[in-house]
Amino acid sequence: MVLRVYFISTTGRRDIRKGQIHVFSVLSSWKYDYEAIDVAAPENENERNFVIGTGKKSEDGKIVLPQIFKEEKCCGDYLDFLNAIEHEKLQLFLKQIKEQEFDSIIQKTANDETKGKFIL
Repeated sequence: MVLRVYFISTTGRRDIRKGQIHVFSVLSSWKYDYEAIDVAAPENENERNFVIGTGKKSEDGKIVLPQIFKEEKCCGDYLDFLNAIEHEKLQLFLKQIKEQEFDSIIQKTANDETKGKFIL
């Protein structure tokens, strides 16, 4: 299953450019396979229309890039990505695991941490 990152190469906004670089570097460092799609490229008009139609919109109804998708399903935008990293839920955010799997991993981790500790 393919992760797709919709980005824009022709932005003058520093925050968007830095966010895109951050997404690419995190995904690469964790060795996730992903496809980067530049919505500014004329040959990507269909992809641009797709992300406009199905991407996460901001409060004012605009699409803010980068947008991350798994197949045809939107995972979220850069702020959602940052939130997932902060709360250690990146795999869940990227739809690599399901909520039930995530919960069982958390439970197993909690059980492993309590083993070997003395309770007075």
